Amino acid sequence: MRNSKSRQIAFCGVFAGTMLVLMLFGSLIPLTTFICPALAGFLLVPTVREWGRHSGLCLYAAVAFLSLFLVADKEVALLFILLLGPYPLLQPIFQKLPLILAVICKLIVFNLLLLLTYGLLLFVLMPTVLVAEFNTYSSLTLLVLLILANLTFSLYDLLLSRFSRLYETRFQTWLFHPRRNKK
Repeated sequence: MRNSKSRQIAFCGVFAGTMLVLMLFGSLIPLTTFICPALAGFLLVPTVREWGRHSGLCLYAAVAFLSLFLVADKEVALLFILLLGPYPLLQPIFQKLPLILAVICKLIVFNLLLLLTYGLLLFVLMPTVLVAEFNTYSSLTLLVLLILANLTFSLYDLLLSRFSRLYETRFQTWLFHPRRNKK
């Protein structure tokens, strides 16, 4: 492929910009606090598939660093940095494990990263709106929210797997091998 390194840099640059725009939308529209970081994480899949985990890690690091400074809502930024950004890079590792072990490992990692994210938010950064919101919740409400978060994460994991397969079967050829499509 001609100018492979140039294509890689351009592709990563465009995806970094798109991911940052998604993160900014997550900061502007309150209902997208979780959706936008998750969608930004989906964009790591093509990078990892085309140029490897190292390029995906570099793209993730660049977007994480920039979102820390550019995204106004630190909850959105930390959800991407600690939880929904690294997971697309970790998922292929989990998929090599037996099914039951993979599910257990995924849920353990998710819960630890979720606790780390909200621990940093509530006890270090302490945004007043978020702290006030969490103070109104009872222990039962927090438990229900944790269960719902685990169910939502399981759905995210499934959608990420399906998106990876869809990318490999449909979009990869269309994006990177346009001459093969003209048959």
